[in-house]
Amino acid sequence: MTRKQTILLVDDHETTRATLADALAREGYIVIPAGTGREAVERTRDEGIDLVLTDLRLPDLGDEGGLAVLDASKKHAPGRPVILITGHGSVETAVEAMKRGAHDYLEKPVDLRRLRKMAADALRLVRLEGEVAALRSRLGGENALEAMVGVSKAIQRVKDTIRQVAPTAATVLVQGESGTGKELAANAIHAVSGRARGPLVKTHLAAVPKDLVESELFGHERGAFTGAIRRKIGRFEQADGGTLFLDEIGEMPSETQIKLLRVLESREFERVGGTETLHTDIRLVAAANRDLRELVRAGSFREDLYFRVNVVRLNLPPLRERKEDVAVLLAYFSAQFPDAGGRPREFTERARLALEAYDWPGNVRELRNVVERASVLARGREVDLADLPEEITAASGERAAGAAIPSGASMAQIEEEAIRRALADAGGNKTRAAKALEIGLKTLYRKMQKYGIK
Repeated sequence: MTRKQTILLVDDHETTRATLADALAREGYIVIPAGTGREAVERTRDEGIDLVLTDLRLPDLGDEGGLAVLDASKKHAPGRPVILITGHGSVETAVEAMKRGAHDYLEKPVDLRRLRKMAADALRLVRLEGEVAALRSRLGGENALEAMVGVSKAIQRVKDTIRQVAPTAATVLVQGESGTGKELAANAIHAVSGRARGPLVKTHLAAVPKDLVESELFGHERGAFTGAIRRKIGRFEQADGGTLFLDEIGEMPSETQIKLLRVLESREFERVGGTETLHTDIRLVAAANRDLRELVRAGSFREDLYFRVNVVRLNLPPLRERKEDVAVLLAYFSAQFPDAGGRPREFTERARLALEAYDWPGNVRELRNVVERASVLARGREVDLADLPEEITAASGERAAGAAIPSGASMAQIEEEAIRRALADAGGNKTRAAKALEIGLKTLYRKMQKYGIK
């Protein structure tokens, strides 16, 4: 069922307000009446309001009157249309309001037929813009998800979780080793969410000096401390209406943790050295490469804050647990570092097998760096073992030469390991590997397909 559209109707004259409200309600709109300018300004925070219809003359807001309602509405919902109702002699002010972002204006006495048509036109535009924004959001969200490259079940589970949690308001804690793609996950959560049109503000807390973390997050007033020569807007203000990504949240000083907890609970804060209470509407995505539960047990991270940020936990798998993604990532990064002719580098089978055998302590970030390094050092279009770092080729050689088969391994596991070693020893040459295994080439291909060996 299509949601009924909502109109905020502002007029200090009760009879006029009732007449206009009745005319609009008969058209099927939900009408929220406001009898004062201050009430209307507060109501503009409501995300469920689709159109504001306000009298220009609102005595409790002084000379600004309806213009103050216009400004408040544009601050909280820039795309929401505002129609002003003006009295005789106020048309010039109404034209000025158009320059400040008003959709249109009506002169008193209000022609109800014209009012209904103007409201319908404005709300039709809102629907169209909403549909376009939703389409852009879906496309942008899918692009952000595609940046998390991989075909493994592990990475597909991560993407499925993001699609499920992103449209909600839940705080997300992204856990994973360094280089697993925590920032990419934050990008995707924001892009798939309803806040995609708002800002995505990122802060890497480990890179901020501990005595400046509070200022970084909440901002400060001029003169708040030595060196504060001007007011600074903090990350919470910058992210209003969007998503705030706090990376390495485990590095946050304990005194700032208390203030962060208060903001998450009340959505209110003050700048450092300030007295004005500010409101913020943000969705928090936090990330850590250390298990926050261990930090709680060690006493360096507040347990109540841990429960607040750990509403939905997203665990990013290390690359060593999704080796089937190595080949896909190789192709992806090779396209980013082409040869002089603009063509992607190609990795020989020997090089690819060595890369797949490596444990990747630096995860996807390390693999990207290896591909970039190889693209610089490779003499031809192909990247071979000689173009790879020594730690990768050494690890590959050790495993191929003498890694022990675990005790209690099944015959299938022993057979798979034997095939992998033979291929590594043969530098990827299947004919030589089949000969060493004393099986036919077709049998080797069949068994490689059975065990998923590429």
